[in-house]
Amino acid sequence: MKRVSPAWLASLFLCAVAQHATGDDLDIFLGTSNAAQTYNPNVLFIMDTSGSMGSKDGGSESRMLRVQNALKDALASATNINAGLMRFSDHGGPILYPTTNIDQSIDAQLSSSTNASANDGYEISSSVYTNTDEIILSFSTSPVTSAFRFEDLNIPRGATITSAYLKFTSAQYNIASTNITIAGELTGDSSALTSASGSISGKTQTAAVVDWSVDNDFPSDGNDVSSPDIAPVIQEIIDQSSWCGNNALTVLINGEGTSTSSNRRVMAYDDGTGTAPQLVISYDQTSATGCVAGEAQYQIADSYDNVEEATNGWESTGRELTFRDSSNSYIGLRFTDVNIPQGATVTNAYLEFTAYDTDTRNGATMLIRGIDQDNVSNFRYHSRNDLRNIAKTGGVTWSIPDFRRNRTYQTGDLSSIINGIVGRSGWQAGNALGFVLSDFDELRGAYSYSGKPSRAPRLYIEFNGNATAGNSLSVRDLLISQVDDLSANGLTPIVDTLYEAALYYGGRQVDYGLTRGNSSVSYSVRRSTRVSHRDSYTGADSVLPYGCDPENLSDYDCINEYIPSGAQYISPVTDLQCQTNNHIVLLSDGEANNNHSAAKIQALLNSNCQSSSSGEYCGLDLVTNISKSATSVIGPKVTTHTIGFAANNNANNFLYRLALQSGGGFYTANNSTDLLNAFETILRAVKDVNATFVSPGVAVNQLNRLTHQDELYYALFKPAEGTLWPGNLKKYRISGDTVYDQNGLAAIDTNTGFFADSSHSYWSLFQDGADVREGGAASLLPLTRNVYFFDGPGSIVSGANQVHENNSAITTATMDTDGEADPQGLREILLKWTRGVDIKDYDGDGNITESRLQMGDPIHSQPVIVNYGNNDSVIFIATNHGFLHAFDADTGTEYYSVTPKSLLSNIKDFYQDNSSYRHIYGLDGHMVLREFNNKKYLYVGMRRGGRDYYVFDITSKTSPSLVFKIEGGSTGLDKLGQTWSRPIITKMNMGGTSYNVMIVGGGYDDTQDTNQVKTADAVGNAVMIFNADTGALLWQASDSGADLNLSEMQYSIPGHIAAIDRDSDGYVDHLYATDMGGQIFRFDVYNGESGSDFIKGQRIADLAGAGNSDNRHFYYGVDVAEVALGSSNFYAVVVGSGWRANPLDDVVNDRFYMIKDTGVFTPDTNGDFTFPATITENDLFDATSHSLTHSNDSTRELAITEYESKQGWFLKMQTSGEKILSS
Repeated sequence: MKRVSPAWLASLFLCAVAQHATGDDLDIFLGTSNAAQTYNPNVLFIMDTSGSMGSKDGGSESRMLRVQNALKDALASATNINAGLMRFSDHGGPILYPTTNIDQSIDAQLSSSTNASANDGYEISSSVYTNTDEIILSFSTSPVTSAFRFEDLNIPRGATITSAYLKFTSAQYNIASTNITIAGELTGDSSALTSASGSISGKTQTAAVVDWSVDNDFPSDGNDVSSPDIAPVIQEIIDQSSWCGNNALTVLINGEGTSTSSNRRVMAYDDGTGTAPQLVISYDQTSATGCVAGEAQYQIADSYDNVEEATNGWESTGRELTFRDSSNSYIGLRFTDVNIPQGATVTNAYLEFTAYDTDTRNGATMLIRGIDQDNVSNFRYHSRNDLRNIAKTGGVTWSIPDFRRNRTYQTGDLSSIINGIVGRSGWQAGNALGFVLSDFDELRGAYSYSGKPSRAPRLYIEFNGNATAGNSLSVRDLLISQVDDLSANGLTPIVDTLYEAALYYGGRQVDYGLTRGNSSVSYSVRRSTRVSHRDSYTGADSVLPYGCDPENLSDYDCINEYIPSGAQYISPVTDLQCQTNNHIVLLSDGEANNNHSAAKIQALLNSNCQSSSSGEYCGLDLVTNISKSATSVIGPKVTTHTIGFAANNNANNFLYRLALQSGGGFYTANNSTDLLNAFETILRAVKDVNATFVSPGVAVNQLNRLTHQDELYYALFKPAEGTLWPGNLKKYRISGDTVYDQNGLAAIDTNTGFFADSSHSYWSLFQDGADVREGGAASLLPLTRNVYFFDGPGSIVSGANQVHENNSAITTATMDTDGEADPQGLREILLKWTRGVDIKDYDGDGNITESRLQMGDPIHSQPVIVNYGNNDSVIFIATNHGFLHAFDADTGTEYYSVTPKSLLSNIKDFYQDNSSYRHIYGLDGHMVLREFNNKKYLYVGMRRGGRDYYVFDITSKTSPSLVFKIEGGSTGLDKLGQTWSRPIITKMNMGGTSYNVMIVGGGYDDTQDTNQVKTADAVGNAVMIFNADTGALLWQASDSGADLNLSEMQYSIPGHIAAIDRDSDGYVDHLYATDMGGQIFRFDVYNGESGSDFIKGQRIADLAGAGNSDNRHFYYGVDVAEVALGSSNFYAVVVGSGWRANPLDDVVNDRFYMIKDTGVFTPDTNGDFTFPATITENDLFDATSHSLTHSNDSTRELAITEYESKQGWFLKMQTSGEKILSS
C-alpha cells in the first residue's frame, strides 16, 4: 500500500486513460459481429471409382460395395452440413451433385438397390435361390420367377408415380427370344425373401403387369440394362391402405424363353461388387400427401438454440449445459426444421447428450418437458424467466447414468411429449420444436453448441403420418441414391479430380466436368461417368447425343453427352471472409495416376510445383495453396481430408501428405465399419470448425513480458485460423526505454510497435524478426525432451509419468481417441506430436522423425524468473497446450515441461488444428513464486483452461513435484470457478494459530462472456482463503453456505484480492474484492480471533446498473493507497471497469473510479472498523469535465466544495467502446 499526498489526486484527474488497451479476450484478434451468420460446413465427397474398387480382397464384398454401405450410413445420420459428391472420370471427375444443405427438400428421382442377400432371388420349378451371385430371369423354356425387394422407399402413400424402371447389370450376353412380364407383390410392406419352396411364385401379384417381351436383349456382362416403365405396378402397390412411405416393396419378374437358348442373368447383391439391382422412381411431389413413416435426427445448430436459465431467472449459455439445481433452474433446447408431419404418430423419440466431463455422483435426475408451441422461436440471451414462463407439456423424468467425458447418453422415450406437439393444429413440418429441462438432482454436464457443435444435443424421432406436399425427398435421399449408382472402372486421376474440385469451390469455368471422360477413354468407363450436375454451374444445358434416353444415361448412346463451353461453376462459398468451413473428403484405394492437370495447376498457382511422381505431380501444391485464406488462388479456403481404403503404402503416403499439407485428417480403413468411423470422425470435425476470420496483421502479444536486471523476456503468440496458435519465449536486453537484440540493435520497429524484421533475438541462430515461430526457446527444443504428466501430489519426473507413446498409463481415453477410426494409432501419433516429433512435417523437408520446434501459445500467462544462484536462473512459462515449461534463462534450453494428465485430452484438437469455435485453453492463468525456508513454490492458475490451482515445489530446478491441487467443483469448492484470480500469498492468525495463506477470488463464470445485463453467477462468487502449505480451505465468503454470507455476493470475482498489511507486521489486515456485478467489498481481518469474529465484511460500493449500458464489470482487483487530507485519512480505492470478454463492445458506459474508504480509520465503539452505506455513482464526483483547476476562483471553489462533499470521483470513458482492459 502506498501513502500519497493530495497532489496525487490532481495528477490522476489530469492523466489520460488508455483506450482499448490490448488484452483479453480474443475478439481483438478474431473480430466479431453482432449479426454473425452461421454457415453449415461444405463437404464435397470425392469417391474413387477406379477399376480396383471392384476388388473383394479375399472377402465377399467389393471395395466399392463396402464404400457405398459406409457412405450411405454416414449420410443417413449426418446433421447440419452441406454435402456434395464427385467421382473419378478419365480424365478428371464431374460434380455429381453440388454441395447443398443435406436436409433441403428437392424434386428428384429416387433410387434404391437390393441391399441384402434376402432381397433378391429367383425360383425355378418351386426351388428358390437367394444366396447367389447372379439372378436368373429366364432359363431355357422353364418358367422362372425372380424377385427384387427394395427397402425404405420414401414414397408417401398415394403419390402419383410419373416413371419407374428397374436397372440391372447384365451377367452375360443373351439375345434369345424370351417372354418377360413385370408385376409386383401386392402387399403394403413386403417381407424378406425366404428359401421356402414356391415362396416367390406363390406371392400375390398386382393386377398391373408390364410386358417386356420386346427390346429385352441383354448386353455382355458388366453392362447396364433397364426395364421398360413399370409405373403402373408401383402405383398399385403404393396406393394400398397398408402402404406407408419408407416401407418395402418387391418387384416380380416372370420369364420364359421360347427356345432353350434363353438365359437372361443379372448381377445380384451377393456378387458383392456394388452392382445390385436398382429401382429408379420419380413421383409428383405435389401429390405426396399420404402416409409416410421414418426416422429422423436433428442437432442443435446455433448457440441461440440452447440456453441456461439460472436460479435468478437470467439466461445465458457457456460451453457446458449444467444440469444442477443450484446453477440452473431450467435449460432450453430448440431443434429447427423438424420435418415431422402434423398429426404424425411418434413411436419412439429421445434426446442424446455428450458428457462434458466425468461425473458419477448417484441420484442424478431431470424432468424433460416439451415447449407447448407450434413453432418455437430461438432463445434470447440476457432475458429473464422466459423458460419459467413458457408453456410446457407434461414431462418425463430421466434417471441420468454416470457420465464419462465425451461419451454419449440417451434419455428415455419422449414420444408422448412430441406427439402432443406435432398433434397441435398449428404444427407444420419444418417447424422448430423445443424442450425445457428442469428439476435437476445432483450434477451432470453436457456439451452445448458453443462447447462443441459436433457434440451438441441431438434429437432422434421415429414416426408415421401424412406427408407434406413438396417436402418428402431431400438432398440426403438423392445423395444416397447417387452413391448407389457408383460403379468401379477406369484409372485413379486423383490430381485431376482435386483440380476440378478446386475449380468448383472457386466458381471457375467447368473443365473435366464438360464431358463424360476424354474421347480416348474406353466406352465402359465413359458409360459409367457423367457430366457435372446441372445445378452445379451456370451456362447451357448438357447436350444428349441422338438416341440417348435421359432415363438411361448409362447406355452407350449417351457417352458423348457434353456441356457447351462457357459453363461456370457456382461456388458454394458466398462469403469469403466468414465462410471458411469448406472441405474435400477424398477416398482412394490406389496410387495416383493418369494426371493431366500439372500444367493447369501451375498456371492456376502461377508457380512451378515441387517434384513428385507424375501421377501425384502438383497435387500437394494445390491442396496446400487452397487450404489457407491468405494464399488460396481460388478465393475460398478449403481443407482436404483423405481416406486410404485397402491402399498400399505408396498410395497411403500420398494421401497422408495431401491431408497433412492441407490441415485435414488422414484415415485408413479396410472394411465398412472402419470407413463409417472415418466418415463420422470427419463429419464431427468439420462441424467444430469456426468460420471466424483471423486477421493476419495481428502478429504478437507484447504485454506478457518479464524484466530481470537488464534482461527482457517476451512471451509471444500469433493468432491463427486453427486451434494451433504458435507460441514462443524470446530474450532481449533493455537499456532505458530501448529494447535491444543480440547484435546491439534496436529490436522494436517504432512505426509498428512490433519487432523489427531485421531484429535477432538472443538464443536464435538466425535473424527471427517479427515471426513468432522463428528463433527463441522453441527453436532449441530437442527431439529427446523431458516431457511429463502428473495426476496427483508427488514427484513428477519419473518414467511412469513420461509423455511417450510407449507409456501404457496414457490410454486412448486419456488422449480422447476412443470412437475415432483408429484409436490406438491416433493415440501413438498424438503422443509423438506432443513430445515434439515433427509427425506432420511442418517444415516440408520430408523428415517426420525430427523435432517440430513448436510451443503452445502463452496468451495470458506471464513468465516467471526463479534464481537458483549466481547467474543461474530459470524462466517458467505456461501455455495453452497445458504445459508448464522451465527454460535456462541464459541459454534458452528446456529443462522440462509438465502437464496435468487431464489436459492431454486437448492434444487431439491441437494436432488436428481445425478452426475452432473457441480457443482451447490449458495453463493460462497467473503464476506466483513463493520462496521460504530454502524452498521454492510456484502457484499456477488455469484461467479459461479450468477450475484448478496447481502448486509445484520447484526447489530442484530439474525435478519438480506437485505439492497439492485445489480442484474447483470438488467437495466444499463448488463456488470455485475458472481460476483467473492471482493468488496472494501472505499470513493470517486464525484463532491463535499462524497460517501461511493463499487468498483468491472465486474465479470466473464464463456465462459472463455473453451477459448483456447484470446477471448473477453460479460459480466464482466467493473470496477464498487456503492454507498455502497444504491447500486446505480455511475460510470463504459468498452469498450462502460460507463462513461469511453476504447476500450481495452474487457475481463472480476473477480479479486478485487486494491485501493490506496496514501495520507491516506480516499479517494481512484488510482485503478488497471486486466482482462482475460492478461491486466492491471490503473484509477486515481480526488476527487472532476465530469464528464470526475472525473476518467481517460488507459491500462498500455498487457501481453498475440493471440496464445494458450500465452493465459494468470489474475483471481486476483494486489498487489501494492511503491518503491524508488535512485531518482526514482514507484509503483511496481505485478500479476501472471494462468488459474484457467482449473488448469490442460499444454499449456499456465504462468508468474509472476512486472510492474514499474512511471506515478503516473510523472504528466503532467496539473498536471494529466501520462500513459506509453502499456507495453509488450518485455519491461520487464526476471528474470527467471538472473545474477543480479552473482559473476563476469562484468556479474553482464551488467545484472543490462539491468534490469534498463526495465519497470519491469517477471518470467517464468518453470514446465509444473505450474501456479499462488491464490492471
